[in-house]
Amino acid sequence: MRSPDAYLPVETYLHIQDSAAQYVNDPYFGLHMGEFAQPGSWSILGYLMMNCKTLGEAFEKSGRYQRIIGNLITGRAELSLGKVRLVYFTPPHAPPMSRHCFESTFSSSVRLVRTLSGLPLNPLEVAFIYPEPASRTEYERIFNCPVCFGQRENAMTLDMRMGNLPVRMANPALLEHFEHYAQNFIAQMEQNDATTQAVTKIILARLDDESLSIKKVAREMTVSVRTLQKRLEAEGVVFSDLLRDIRQRLAKKYLRENYSVEQITYLLGFSEPSVFRKSFKKWFGVTPREYRDWATCG
Repeated sequence: MRSPDAYLPVETYLHIQDSAAQYVNDPYFGLHMGEFAQPGSWSILGYLMMNCKTLGEAFEKSGRYQRIIGNLITGRAELSLGKVRLVYFTPPHAPPMSRHCFESTFSSSVRLVRTLSGLPLNPLEVAFIYPEPASRTEYERIFNCPVCFGQRENAMTLDMRMGNLPVRMANPALLEHFEHYAQNFIAQMEQNDATTQAVTKIILARLDDESLSIKKVAREMTVSVRTLQKRLEAEGVVFSDLLRDIRQRLAKKYLRENYSVEQITYLLGFSEPSVFRKSFKKWFGVTPREYRDWATCG
């Protein structure tokens, strides 16, 4: 609380969010959380967007500098005739999360669009992968558009003409200042964990290699094992922990997405399904089947 701009571990953030929802007994906590969003809620990114010329430019800057406010949810834009569909998803490292996280992202995005433009703008459609809740009332009130559940992706569809609407408080001089700040901020972030990012990319590309090791990764990076260990250590990372963490997170992600145990065994570089099952039980205290059943019910 004393450092509002400090970063929290993803698990800590999700725990706080879910605990808050439980404490106030609000099943639509994420939606309501997003209703309070202001440009300042998104740190420097929000102020940068507030000084763009149009909403389209603001969205472009948001995509470019999203990492400033976190790496839990990312997105991509899909263009079609007169529409833009914004698809939101979690990266492979993301842990399981309740619906509050995506719903707060959607709600705050719509709130920000209305604040920046000064207009009562609405999406054309909002889609969630989650099952339909007990009531649609709050979704329809906040988004004021058709809301679909049980969909393949979390997505929000907008009228493409919305991108041409002016931002009401745009200031080119401030935009230049904030963008320069954002560029330096991103550069510092990338410098601080450059080795971990590079190693993670190699691990993800070679994860099906049963004998993947720090020696192989070091060879691909053309450095000695000792040098790689020191660089990771400077970033607070141990190779074996990073490899295990990536495998754990992907194992849970693939089980939630209904991959078979045999498929996951191959994708994560285990020698055979029985080895994967044994490792999963050691990691989480439940079998892959038990975890899948729990995740589906959740």
